[in-house]
Amino acid sequence: MAASLKNYEKKYKALEDVVRQLNDDDLTISEILTQYKKGLTLVKECADMLNSVETEIQQIIEEVRISE
Repeated sequence: MAASLKNYEKKYKALEDVVRQLNDDDLTISEILTQYKKGLTLVKECADMLNSVETEIQQIIEEVRISE
């Protein structure tokens, strides 16, 4: 889990960097599109990671309920 958290934080930081770059007025249209695609990929990866953790948490909750 710790490795996953570090991986998530790394991806989230990369996403923040993309947002900063997209706010830069000096980018060309091509650079904007490249950063936009990169950002969408990072958003999906982060969302997938969070969904996975949410599923795991729900499973833990169900196991605890069953054992009570």
